[in-house]
Amino acid sequence: MKFIHITDIHLVRDSGRLNGGFPSQRLDACLNDIIRWHSDAAFCVISGDLAEFAEEEAYRALKARMVAFPLRSFLLIGNHDDRAVFQSVFPDHPKDANGFVQHRFETDEGVFLFLDSTKDGRDVHEGQLCPARLDWLRQQLILAQDKPTYVFLHHPPFDLGIPLVDEIRLVEADAFADALKHGHNIRHVFYGHVHRMTYVNWRGFPFTSLPSLNHQIPLNAASVDGEFCDEPPAYGVVQIGEDQLTVHFNTFLHRNPLHQT
Repeated sequence: MKFIHITDIHLVRDSGRLNGGFPSQRLDACLNDIIRWHSDAAFCVISGDLAEFAEEEAYRALKARMVAFPLRSFLLIGNHDDRAVFQSVFPDHPKDANGFVQHRFETDEGVFLFLDSTKDGRDVHEGQLCPARLDWLRQQLILAQDKPTYVFLHHPPFDLGIPLVDEIRLVEADAFADALKHGHNIRHVFYGHVHRMTYVNWRGFPFTSLPSLNHQIPLNAASVDGEFCDEPPAYGVVQIGEDQLTVHFNTFLHRNPLHQT
């Protein structure tokens, strides 16, 4: 089984410019590359920060693209998103009984759990999993029993050694770790938010993240002028086998041929 992971697309209204790039153009290039080379994927996940300023127009532009995109797609929200505005544009997107943008998807290959780690409030960027959301996660993990389980959220629960992102990680790290213990077969956790390609083994659970499609956060802030840099964007191509999980980090804009002389 194959699925696609994308994160941090940061769309803005009128296909505008943001931090040196055009998010809408990057998203179009990414989706077109997926259609050309990975149309056999079972589904696609975009793990948050769908819109930079949570503008209704940006969400509507995303919806138009997703309607035309042939793969079934699941959307998470992040710290740049607004739950109410998102749900006004995507009223049919799955949510839990408390109205959070989280749900369960099950296939023959396992159970996929999509979490809502967005904290309410203006200009609030750290992540939150309140008791209601954590209870939902615990119940879903118990229900999954021994089935292979894959978890998705926007905010990581750990530090990465990058102050800019460590200051705005998931607040309820210990409570999240306790909830994960209810899973009998968690194979992997996928996240976004950090605008970097990372692998982390945290409290016995493997995590991976991806670059943003638009702008990245440098590993060393002193290595660039400003907060962001133009390291390559990428999307993930995840392959699930009987005894193996493989994550390919596909830097789709940098697939240039070599001309040997």
